[in-house]
Amino acid sequence: MSVSRELTETSLRPAVCRAIEQAAANSDATGVRALRVLLHAGMSAYWPLVKAAPARRVDDYESAVQTLRQRWSSPSGECVGDPNAAAVFRQMDEEAVAFLELCARLSGTEWLEPLDSIAAYIVSVLYGTVLRWLADGNDETTLVVIDDLVGCLTLKAVEV
Repeated sequence: MSVSRELTETSLRPAVCRAIEQAAANSDATGVRALRVLLHAGMSAYWPLVKAAPARRVDDYESAVQTLRQRWSSPSGECVGDPNAAAVFRQMDEEAVAFLELCARLSGTEWLEPLDSIAAYIVSVLYGTVLRWLADGNDETTLVVIDDLVGCLTLKAVEV
């Protein structure tokens, strides 16, 4: 897995941040309700960017699988992941933490669980969701998953 290629995903962050900031400016909701609006705005800005480059997403998954196949094909007796693949997921986790922090700050909420745990959950769900969408192309299922993810996330926060 090419870490430098994967890190270009950070270019998604400005569009997501703009969508969150715009939603905050246009909403009179507060607290957890505002958090839900902002999370949804960010996810809604992210998804079209994913859909715009499906071949790139397939390349990303193929690269990840190839890296992991090489790592796990030689039996070492250890259950230790690949450092390059792990670095990519850490970067995605960092982006998710920044997303969560922005949404909480603008909504006047606070997370009840450690942000790194919530971020790992978001990354895992979205990574699987993108893979499923690449397989079935079902936008409706994807939107349901995103909405459920946002609903689950709002249960992990309280108004400050």
